[in-house]
Amino acid sequence: MNSAFYEFINNSEIYDLLKKNENQTSFIILPDWRMYKDFPWQIWAVGWLAIFKAVIWLSTSPNCPDPVLNTLTIKFLVCMVPLIIFGIGIWNLRKWAVWGIILLSIAELIFFIIFQKATGCIMGNSFWLLTVTLMLFNGPLGSILILIATPCLLKHSGKNYLEIINSSK
Repeated sequence: MNSAFYEFINNSEIYDLLKKNENQTSFIILPDWRMYKDFPWQIWAVGWLAIFKAVIWLSTSPNCPDPVLNTLTIKFLVCMVPLIIFGIGIWNLRKWAVWGIILLSIAELIFFIIFQKATGCIMGNSFWLLTVTLMLFNGPLGSILILIATPCLLKHSGKNYLEIINSSK
């Protein structure tokens, strides 16, 4: 096959993407472009991490004293809705969602510095895999990973999906 045919195929794929994503102003809960192979995996992962951080705590029951447990419950309740909104906003490539998740991650790290007993409550006395999972989704480890991904989030936020794939080529 000749190169003109491949160029036509590529141009028609780009045309289809343009038609599909020409107006990315709407806020889509599960946007299609987050599953495309050229979508940055860091954005995909941080979106899921934020959503999991919002809901995983509902299935755990930390064994700790009442004052610490009350403090953790308030922290999780206050952060639940913003984490879900920021996670979906990150998939939608919104700058406000990136800045929101950065500020929330910093606030969570400050929380765990101030309330050091809370970290011990989250870790519990379970086997190591559960401890790592809980530290990732309920503890400071997830916030550290989000902050590590900050350069990628800031680089791609505010762009259209097509701008991202064109800049990666």
